[in-house]
Amino acid sequence: MPAISEPGVLVRARGWILQLVRSGLYRPRCRNCGQDLVGSEERVICRDCREKIKPATENQCPVCGDFVPAGNDSCGACLLAPPPYLRHVSYAAYEETLREVIILYKYGEVEPLKHLLAQLCQETVERKLPGVFDAVVPVPADLRRRHGFQPVRAMGRVLARRLGIGFWPRTLLKKKHTLPQVGLSQAQRKVNLDGAFMLAAGKKVDGSSILLVDDVATTGTTIGKCAAVLQRNGARVTALTLARSRF
Repeated sequence: MPAISEPGVLVRARGWILQLVRSGLYRPRCRNCGQDLVGSEERVICRDCREKIKPATENQCPVCGDFVPAGNDSCGACLLAPPPYLRHVSYAAYEETLREVIILYKYGEVEPLKHLLAQLCQETVERKLPGVFDAVVPVPADLRRRHGFQPVRAMGRVLARRLGIGFWPRTLLKKKHTLPQVGLSQAQRKVNLDGAFMLAAGKKVDGSSILLVDDVATTGTTIGKCAAVLQRNGARVTALTLARSRF
């Protein structure tokens, strides 16, 4: 019996899948909660999960974005030592559905979620950051991830396109491998990232207004280190993260 060609097998497989979809026996499911995706606008996650992702309403420091008690104008840390950026804003706290979706995107490598997360970033810019930026600069990936999926870079590219500004993905480099920040104290985090970032050779940012983008801020150490490199080279830096830890 002659071997069945691969193209023929693929054609038949696609036909079976289409029949299942049309018959209602198979439906794509939300990658977060498992519910059927039935709405025409639903992609990757369902409408219910999307509606649970809401912007922060709590009082935050107007400089670093840290959550502070109601009535406080800013946090003590920013008063004592102003950070190397003009402002740092986040869409919401790193918890509940937003946390689950970020984990799904970042560690599950569900790349289509970059569109939703870039949309959340765009909403944050439009709500909290009046003004014009020259470019989006993503926090660089660790050395081990330079040739694989880079979630911050992928999201930043979509965000820059949505904002209609430049995208400079190779402006900052991480020049050494560091320990994961998770589980380290604030003091250890700072030491861990000392000298980790640099401006790429030949890159000029002097006089540029830069939107520095990352996914999650815990203590703000990574954002601070990257912003300091850009600031030393003459850039005006505003930082944007999807989520901010409360601790």
